[in-house]
Order: sequence, then C-alpha cells, then structure tokens
Amino acid sequence: MLGVLHVLAVAVAGLFTLIVPAVLFAIADGMRDLALSMLLVGAMGVFAALMVLGAISGFKRQLGRASGYVALVAMWVLVPLIAAVSFKTLAGLSWVDAWFEAVSALTTSGATLLSRETAPQAILFWRASIEWYGGFLTLLSVIHVLAPGGFGGLPAGDRRVITGQSSNMTIDLGDFREVLGQYMLMTFIIFVGLMLAGVNGPYSAMLSMIAIATGGFLPFEGALENHAGPMAQLVLTVGLAIGTISVFWRRRLLRSPKQFFSGNPEVVLIAAVILVVAVMFAARLSAVSGGADLVPIFIESLLASTSLVATSGIESRPGVIALWPDLIVLMIVLVGGGIYSTTGGFKIYRVVAMAVHSARELNQLIYPSGVTNLRFGPQVIDEKSMRAIWTYFALSLLIIAFAAMAFTLYATDFEGGITMAIAFFSNAAPVYEALVPPSFVTDPENQVWPQFIAMPVSAKLAGIAIMTLGRLEVMIVFAVLNLRYWMSR
Repeated sequence: MLGVLHVLAVAVAGLFTLIVPAVLFAIADGMRDLALSMLLVGAMGVFAALMVLGAISGFKRQLGRASGYVALVAMWVLVPLIAAVSFKTLAGLSWVDAWFEAVSALTTSGATLLSRETAPQAILFWRASIEWYGGFLTLLSVIHVLAPGGFGGLPAGDRRVITGQSSNMTIDLGDFREVLGQYMLMTFIIFVGLMLAGVNGPYSAMLSMIAIATGGFLPFEGALENHAGPMAQLVLTVGLAIGTISVFWRRRLLRSPKQFFSGNPEVVLIAAVILVVAVMFAARLSAVSGGADLVPIFIESLLASTSLVATSGIESRPGVIALWPDLIVLMIVLVGGGIYSTTGGFKIYRVVAMAVHSARELNQLIYPSGVTNLRFGPQVIDEKSMRAIWTYFALSLLIIAFAAMAFTLYATDFEGGITMAIAFFSNAAPVYEALVPPSFVTDPENQVWPQFIAMPVSAKLAGIAIMTLGRLEVMIVFAVLNLRYWMSR
C-alpha cells in the first residue's frame, strides 16, 4: 500500500503548493494576518506530505490494478477532507460546509457556500486554484486509472499518446508532466485572451483556471456580464470548449489546427451539439429581447451552450439557461463532453456507443445472422466494453434516483430534488441555481428550491457523496468495496 500513500502525499503536496499565489494576493491587499494564516496552512500541508514521501522513499511504490483503484478512491475521498481544513481555518466555515466546499472545488462542480461579496480576494483565488487543480487530477484519474481499467467502457488506446502504453497503471511523475504542461499552457492562453478582452488581472486569472477545468465557480457576486463583455465571454466560450474535448486532441489543436477535426468524430459531434444548442438559445434570446443586436446575443447563447455541454453551468446573466425547458437542459448536462476531458456526465462516447449498439440489436431482429462491428470513428467497441457501458449507465441512473430521493426527503420538492441530483452527479451544480424558479430566488431558505447555503446538513452530505461518485465514474467505488476480493487476498 506504499503506492497509495505515495499518490496521496503527492496530491496533497501539489494542492498546498498552489496556496502560494493566494498568499501573494493577500499581501497585495494588505491582509497580512490572512497571508500568514494561509502560509502556515500551506506549509503544514506541504510539510506533512514531504514527511510521508521521505518515510516511504527507498521502498517500492508500484501500483497494481487493485491498489491503483484504492489509490484513486482514497485520493478523491481524503484530499477534499484535507483541503476542507483550509476552508474551516481561513474562511470560517463549519466542518460540513468546509467539506462540501472542498469537494465541490476539487470535483469542479462549482457549488459554493462562500460569501463572494465579502470574502477576501485571496480566499476566492485559493478556491479557484483548487478547482483548477481538481480538473488536472480528473485528467490524471481518467488517463492513468479509469481508462486502463476499462471503467464504464472507457477506451484505453488514446493514452498511449502520452504514456507509451495503453493498459498499465503508473504513478511515475514523468508521465504527468506533458499533461500538466498542456493544461498550464491552455490556461495561460485563456488568461491572456481575457486580459486583452478587458477583464481585470485577478478575475482573468481565476476565470481562466475555471474555464479550462470546466468548472462553474464565479469569483464574484452578480452577473458575469458585469465583469466580462461580449469579447471576454467569447474567450471563456473557447476555453470551456477546449476543456470539453480530449486532452490528447488539445496538442493536435496547437500543432495542426487544420487537421484538428480529421479522424476525431467526438470533436465533430461536440462542436455540432454546441452550435445547434447555441442557435436554439439565440432564437429564444432574440424573441424575449425584442430584436436586440444579434452578435452579442449569439455570443451569449454560445457561452450558455458550451457551458452546458462542458458541464460548467456558467451563464452571462441569470435566466439565460432557464430559457429552455428544464428537461432539455438536464439531458444536455447529463450527457456531458469528451471522454478524456474534465467534464462530468455520461460522456458523448458512451451515449453514441449505446445508440449504435441498440441500432445493431434492432437490426438483428430483422437480420439475425448479420454481423456488424461497432465503431465510433477509429475506436472499435467490443462486447466487453458495451457490457461495461450499460452497467455504468444503469448504476448511474440508480444513484441519481437515490440522490433525488434523499434531496426530496430532506431539502427540496421532487422536481428540485431531481434537478439537484443530476447537477451534482454531472459536476455542474450551478445548473441547479440557474433553473431555480424566479419565485424562490428571493427566499434562499425555502423548502422547495433552497440555495446551497440553506441546505440541511444531511442534504449537504448527500451532495458530497454524489459529487464524488460522479467524478469517480461510479463503478470504481463498487470495485473497491468488493469485500469478496479483499477477503480472498
């Protein structure tokens, strides 16, 4: 289990290293006490991680299949608990609220209990940094554990581009550098674009981190349009779109933009869905705005569309996402984006695979002896993968159903419970806030569509569980909880 400790220690060290820029923000704002507190919290976290790494150095730290699964589950359960200490200490949240905030940040879900109107900018920057780091951990989780294990039918072939092999798990930090390099480069490009579009420096930095992680946390109260004009919204749209596609294809986007779409049907499908949904939003916006300028309307619609496909939930102003029926919005969010991306949901690859498989089964009712290979672009989908995909689909719906039941019993009515369950499972919590009926917006503590801060402790714990399950692709948790396997070892 030394490999598990190694993964946890490295993840914690990386997390608390990111507090340094937030400390500089506190110093720049003249909040020296807060800066000292943040520095102490970060130093203690890094020190504890280095102590663990030093204690296990010299021992073999290889990960097998089972220990790799345990390491991933332990990371997504324990690292948020450790990060919660910072929100408890620095932001004054209760332990449950701090845990909820940390899980929401690391899973890129976007729900927040912080008072963004009064919270120091250093705390908000730290919150955005954790969301950015959570997006990076998501990519590593998929590339190095979930895809090699074939969880939910994920194909492992593309990871050979970075790791040199397709099926073995690894914790070699050298394999992480290329992903981190691309991730940081994309973040920097979006940051520069936002600066050129007129967004101030701190907000540009935070929004760029949130966009590339396809998160939903906005570091300010009020509408996005108050801080980011049409050009800045267009830059955010591009950032969310980049975060929606596979990390492997981002390198091709940088090196050969002309060949970007060739051989990548998932990218083509994602782009088509974004454009179609954007046109639908633009038509509704144009109808309710009384014939306003079409360019800002289309940019606004493009942002809302990309935000839904990216499972972010960001909108330019309240009410844009709610222009379409809740059912359509939730279906888009539940599907999600690319398989090797930071998005949540089922993923387009799985939905297409289920559609193709269902079509073949229907065709065999007419031609029983017909043989048809299942493909999605270059990917061949075998029967083993299809069983995994259908199992993942069934388990996901079951978890959403139980979560909706829990929210309905303790926090909301039935409709609000379903919306909250899907939003949390897809790691797109702001979608719930976007769909709150106007009559309940002014009463945050209502029992029908309450705001996150007004949720009872039981509902927050349920939210923590479903956000974590959604990020872990569900099935790996059941694999780790297989008592028969552990008792037979």
